[in-house]
Amino acid sequence: MAVLPSKHMLGTSERLYRCLLIIYPKKFRQAYSQEMVLTFRDGCREALQHYGIRGLVQWWGLIFYDLLITATLEHIKAVIALLKHLLGLEKEYTLLDNLLRLDVALRTDVGRKRPHNEDNMVSVIPEDPQILVKKGALFVVADGMGGHTKGEVASDLAVKIVNTAYYENEANDLAAALSQAIEQANRVIHHRAMQDQNDMGTTCIASVLHGENVIIANVGDSRAYIIRDGKMRQISQDHSWVAEQVRAGILTAEEARTHQRRNVIYRCLGTGPDVEVDVFTEQVQDGDALLLCTDGLSEMLDEDEVCSTVEQYTSEESVKRLIESANEKGGSDNITVIVARVSLS
Repeated sequence: MAVLPSKHMLGTSERLYRCLLIIYPKKFRQAYSQEMVLTFRDGCREALQHYGIRGLVQWWGLIFYDLLITATLEHIKAVIALLKHLLGLEKEYTLLDNLLRLDVALRTDVGRKRPHNEDNMVSVIPEDPQILVKKGALFVVADGMGGHTKGEVASDLAVKIVNTAYYENEANDLAAALSQAIEQANRVIHHRAMQDQNDMGTTCIASVLHGENVIIANVGDSRAYIIRDGKMRQISQDHSWVAEQVRAGILTAEEARTHQRRNVIYRCLGTGPDVEVDVFTEQVQDGDALLLCTDGLSEMLDEDEVCSTVEQYTSEESVKRLIESANEKGGSDNITVIVARVSLS
């Protein structure tokens, strides 16, 4: 006999809750009302099952408080949006809105052959709107070298110093700020190598997404690509022996992938007090995907497979599948990949 009152109370509670949702702005209701009702229904059912009428009353107390707070906040947001529109301030916030709609995922994996992971990575989308508008979002991938833990130390220093130095630089020239951040990382790593009397070093590929532009800075053979409309284009240039041979027309790209000297690079962070940083600037379009990776990915998978995966799946699913594919094909090195999908609409 207790089941019928429970069903009746559930039904009555849900109808009342649906009526109360009218206090939210119309656009918010259209987007979230169904999900909110389902959540409310589950909460009611659990409260009744475990605590009876008293639990339901307590649940309603929480609901009333939540409705009051969140509905007020949503109306404030709606008023602010209306004021922006009336005062013509929408353009001022375009950059912020774009960056907040980035779909970013990153992952690293030791691979199948190496005893430990010497790769490092970082993705930074500042929470402070002013910093976000001024400096953009930063992504860095580094592939350490030196064996034992030396490569891991070098790559860790690279991503941390580039992150800190870039955002501390007050210059308006973002390309110069990014290049200088990598140069600073090089000096620190070189000093550490001299201090510890070892030969540690690291590659570094860094990217800043700012408005409709992407800035890419590179030392070594980690890579940056833009994927657009089913095509994948490498933006960075490898500082490797085989890449030089390909550019000179001596080797084909396919021959370079399997050449015995494919892992020989002639430029990296840490080997000297100064380093030359390549910097590239490209425009991005709505729907573009930016991909940064170490050679553990680029050597194992061809560009068609990478492009197809990123085009077909979300950023999170893409990085997962790319690493799985690289491991299935041998996983001969550590594998690190960042995918950032851009939405400008």
